[in-house]
Amino acid sequence: MRANSSRLASPALARLREIAADPARLEPVVWRLLCGFAFCVPLSIVLAEGMLAITAAAAIRYWWLCGRPRVRTPLDWPILAFLASAILAALVGLDPPHSFWGLRTYLQVIIVYVVYAHVRGDENRALELLGWFLAGMAVTSVYRVLFVLSPWPLPRLFVGRMTQAGQLLFAVAAAAALSLRRALWPRLLPYLLTLYALAVLVTLKRGAWLGTAVALTIVGGMRSRLLVLIVLVVPLVAIATIPPVRARVEHTARDLYLPGNRYDIWRSTIDVIHRFPMGVGRKNGMILRDYPNIPQNHKHAHNNLLQITMEDGYLGAVAFVWWMASFGVLSWRVLRAIAPERPSSAVALAVFSTFVGFHCAGLVEYNFGDSEVLEVFFIMMGLGLALRAEANVHSKESVASSRQGELGRALSG
Repeated sequence: MRANSSRLASPALARLREIAADPARLEPVVWRLLCGFAFCVPLSIVLAEGMLAITAAAAIRYWWLCGRPRVRTPLDWPILAFLASAILAALVGLDPPHSFWGLRTYLQVIIVYVVYAHVRGDENRALELLGWFLAGMAVTSVYRVLFVLSPWPLPRLFVGRMTQAGQLLFAVAAAAALSLRRALWPRLLPYLLTLYALAVLVTLKRGAWLGTAVALTIVGGMRSRLLVLIVLVVPLVAIATIPPVRARVEHTARDLYLPGNRYDIWRSTIDVIHRFPMGVGRKNGMILRDYPNIPQNHKHAHNNLLQITMEDGYLGAVAFVWWMASFGVLSWRVLRAIAPERPSSAVALAVFSTFVGFHCAGLVEYNFGDSEVLEVFFIMMGLGLALRAEANVHSKESVASSRQGELGRALSG
């Protein structure tokens, strides 16, 4: 029996070795693994991180076989500055061993470079990668709606409400941008958009509602006034007809000032920042529990910039703002450079709108610290960088055509 299994395993191992030694055969494997990772992100953190580890290993192997080319992007220096500030804060912070172990979550930034390397200049791959993510979100969104509407208690199979709400922000805005340009699944996507919108509504997470509304408003402002009207009307209808939604909205101001809620947390975080200007180190937000009214299970500031400043100090905050501002400008320029009729323009709109929506939600949530949400954020960042190559090609073509037109007019004159 063992002899038979070893005979069967030998050809499979030999084939794997052949693929791992041939860049032309390995690259499609990396791409399929990346698509599988995008599908798994909404389903399970364990499954997604396992897929990410395999994908990253295969991508590094492919990069090595290609002669270790230098992959340069406009975000390299801001990312390096951010990571350096996090390492420095870990060294001088409260619990260096704990901080250094916590820094492992920032290794997910490799997603940006893997997406950039394997999607660059290929709008079909950009659409396909988004499609795999949206397919995974469809699975979890159906279950979320059933979980809320079912008269019987259902087991928790996927990520929690907070995480799923953060992921749905990306799904709703991306589906809207792609649907308006019929860039992907033209018959199916409008129904999926409705499903995602219903799912984010029943999560009852106000930060995600804010970010989703902002992202959809950007999509509508750029492509459809009707969508802007829908963004204004649907929340009003939901507030008027759905008691849990109405209660969440009515109690927003009250909840902000409840003991131990955001106002107290933000004040405590600012005090920690004043006491530790170099930062307390990654994953040391438990220091907030030393303050009155802060729940004993709490460990973050409910705000991206405040949390990063508390963990990584003022240097980390500056690096973070540099990184995010650089990508915000880049994604806006990419969106403006690609012709609106191209499918990749819909992807560029999805990237820019979700980027802004993510940071609006991050005003009241620490979504940059949620690994499953951060993975989606990095996928979109990689797509933004990948589309930059196409935007540069189109801008050069437009410049060349305008010069030819000027030359033609000069000759005709």
